[in-house]
Amino acid sequence: MSYCLNPTCQNPQNLGDAEICQSCGSKLLLIPDAQASPASRYRTIKPIGQGGFGRTFLAVDETKPLIFSQCVIKQSLPQKNAAEKAAQLFQQEAAQLEILGKHPQIPELLAHFEQDGRQYLVQEFIDGKNLAQELEQKGAFTENQIRQLLNDLLPVLHFIHKSKVIHRDIKPENIIRRRLSPTPLASLENSFLPSPFQKDIFLVDFGAAKKVTTPGLQPTGTIIGSAAYTAPEQLMGKAVFASDIYSLGVTCIHLLTEITPFDLFDSTEDAWAWRNYLKTAVSDDFGCILDTMLQSATNRHYNSASAVIRQLNPKPYLETSPVLDAPETTSERVVTPAPGVSLFTRQEQAEIQQALQDAIAPYNVIIQVNQAKHKLNIVINRNQDNPIYYPHLSHIITTRLTDLQLNKVAAVKLLGRVHNSRAPEWQQVLQIDPKIQLRNKIIRLHHNNLAKQIAPLATKDFWLPKLRTKDFWIDLLMFALVWFIFGSQIVIFNAMFALIISAGFMVVKYQVSQKKEFANNNLFATLVLLFLMAGSMGNSRILNTGIFGFLLACLVVASPLFFIKENYQ
Repeated sequence: MSYCLNPTCQNPQNLGDAEICQSCGSKLLLIPDAQASPASRYRTIKPIGQGGFGRTFLAVDETKPLIFSQCVIKQSLPQKNAAEKAAQLFQQEAAQLEILGKHPQIPELLAHFEQDGRQYLVQEFIDGKNLAQELEQKGAFTENQIRQLLNDLLPVLHFIHKSKVIHRDIKPENIIRRRLSPTPLASLENSFLPSPFQKDIFLVDFGAAKKVTTPGLQPTGTIIGSAAYTAPEQLMGKAVFASDIYSLGVTCIHLLTEITPFDLFDSTEDAWAWRNYLKTAVSDDFGCILDTMLQSATNRHYNSASAVIRQLNPKPYLETSPVLDAPETTSERVVTPAPGVSLFTRQEQAEIQQALQDAIAPYNVIIQVNQAKHKLNIVINRNQDNPIYYPHLSHIITTRLTDLQLNKVAAVKLLGRVHNSRAPEWQQVLQIDPKIQLRNKIIRLHHNNLAKQIAPLATKDFWLPKLRTKDFWIDLLMFALVWFIFGSQIVIFNAMFALIISAGFMVVKYQVSQKKEFANNNLFATLVLLFLMAGSMGNSRILNTGIFGFLLACLVVASPLFFIKENYQ
């Protein structure tokens, strides 16, 4: 089947080997450069999309083997009053794709040229369905699916923004999930291409993308993009990098709810009401991430893709750029660490190695772990006929190392080898970021048992039964007495120190009471007696000395230990 590219053709369907359209007489084959290569190359098969400035076709490159021949052709077809703008955008898209198409999750630009007064872009074909089609067929996405989508797509946005480009049209239709390829990876020339089993999300359609030429606030430009997903500043013609983050956030809530973005926004409250349409609630931390992505003010939402990644995957390791084919020193091949500098015992090292091996078991590689001083060396061994995408394995290993909480480790070096070859084919270093490590500790604190024990203190069910007991009021009076003794003229300490002593007294009493019972009346009477004695000596200078006050404080804090009922039986 050949499809005629003449937009006015009444019957564009033609036989597969035809060179001239039987309906309008137009050429059916596209030749990128007739002088340099007179052989015909691209044959369009069928249309697969149409936009404001042109059409998109599935095509084949007849000069390539059948299995590699499929491609996508974009034909510039603007309205008469927008021809100049369309030509400018077309050339701009071609220039950007020359660079951006090198990323493994962006379709590669194969050619761009003009023929018969129309401009054409030829790109790599991604065999799959976009997320709008997937949503229609399979229904709403889950939180885990959206998390995976963000983890797959945010690094692509980070790459685009580092290249000083704003996509400006992120929406479900422009995100394609590639089908699993039947082509054996061993047949590919470059073994470092991502396997279809690893990265299946692609970002397409850079027709609206904009190159950022100056830092800071951008001058007002053309309003472009899909209105339902477009950030407020972009609607004013002032798109920034954060505008793509906003559009991605809108895409996520659309996929979570199956509701169009226009219906998810509550104009009366000037806020997104996406939670009202969820079939299954999302976690609080993930909901906060989406809310921040959807903030209308640029100073309140994420200003970079890496900021979202850090919030989405809190971990103490930051990856540096991989160093390919770097020379390896002899020390890097040492498997047994020097005596006296081991981070872990042999048993602990074996457990770490087994945990990492289990994490990447589906990829048929062997993990070896060795240690030297405060660094771990992790070797990934693969077979010659098993090409893998090392950055993907690096992400899995990094996540697993984070779960293991190896606080003694200062850095981790990853080495990729074929059959334990001497020279690594890939290297990467992971280093701990103290700021992220501190944030992770705070996050873990929110989820540990201590936090769960403290949580009931904010409920009425905890306090109401206690208010009806005698012991509660005696404890309250004890706390007040201790605080008064050490925070007044009786013994001169400042109020904060007195509060610490009082709290220490109650903590000791509480801890002992878990297994023992107190003679509360006797303990209370002793404190009253202490209060009266200290009060009668209030003007004595000996009580105002630091050492006496400190000893008295220690005695009062420890006093519950002397009033356990067992001692009086």
